[in-house]
Amino acid sequence: MLERSLEGAELYNLLPHAGAMRLIEKVIDWDETQIRCQTSSHRNRDNPLRSNGQLSAVHAAEYGAQTMALHGGLLAKQSGERQPGGYLVSLRGVKLHTRYLDQLDAPLNIQATQLLADSGNMLYDFVLKTESTLVAEGRAAVIVHSEENQ
Repeated sequence: MLERSLEGAELYNLLPHAGAMRLIEKVIDWDETQIRCQTSSHRNRDNPLRSNGQLSAVHAAEYGAQTMALHGGLLAKQSGERQPGGYLVSLRGVKLHTRYLDQLDAPLNIQATQLLADSGNMLYDFVLKTESTLVAEGRAAVIVHSEENQ
């Protein structure tokens, strides 16, 4: 991993979300094919994904998707382009190793690895862990919304 970390407004400007729905708090490092992020937002009582006071592990996919969006934004920024929007179109091989994210006391570490980036399609593997626990893993496909495929 080569590039520097980032947090705060610089990070939030790359996310297609607002307010409490910005789940990722820090980019640890990234390069052309991978990104590693960290957050403790899964413990926030006002996390908008909570239902009946709990945050189901199924929402690990959203943490993975936001990490992927940050990676796309960083790549676009690096090449001097504007990040296009994207649509999460498929989740495959998702394995949840815990039931609730909010029961994890440690920060979440999220890694996304880009497997394919071709003509507006992207494929990533994502993994969520704490320092000592594998939380979730899977693969996500994204179609990038661009002028060409409108």
